[in-house]
Amino acid sequence: MHHRPDCVLCRKIQACDDRTDATLIEEFKHSFFVLGDHQFFKGYSMVVVKDHVRDMMDLPGKLQMEVLQEVMFASRALQETFQPWKLNHASLGNVVTHIHWHIFPRYEDDPDLLQHPWFHSAEFDHHKISADLARERATLIRSHL
Repeated sequence: MHHRPDCVLCRKIQACDDRTDATLIEEFKHSFFVLGDHQFFKGYSMVVVKDHVRDMMDLPGKLQMEVLQEVMFASRALQETFQPWKLNHASLGNVVTHIHWHIFPRYEDDPDLLQHPWFHSAEFDHHKISADLARERATLIRSHL
């Protein structure tokens, strides 16, 4: 695997490989499915590609489809676990140039439901997930894979 020591997601991949990351939900062939570090949106998770690759377009076609399938497996588990009104998916990579997909469950009682998921980002730090809650929530989600 290709990793960069200065990449926060490469370090997360290493912790998932070592099984020391409490947010780990599941290892897929090409990625790790992890809980987000905040739970402003209950069940917020990410799918992080194992190799340090900048853009989906940099992956071979077959691998692109397999990674997208892993994102859909994760999404289905979140849908079945939390029954949200909608799931938002985002893969931007402008700040962290390592392929990762954010999956935000959205609920009918969300503040500013029709806004993008980062609309209340100033509040995310007030919803950091503890290691115990992460393990509990990861186990619950994993039961729906």
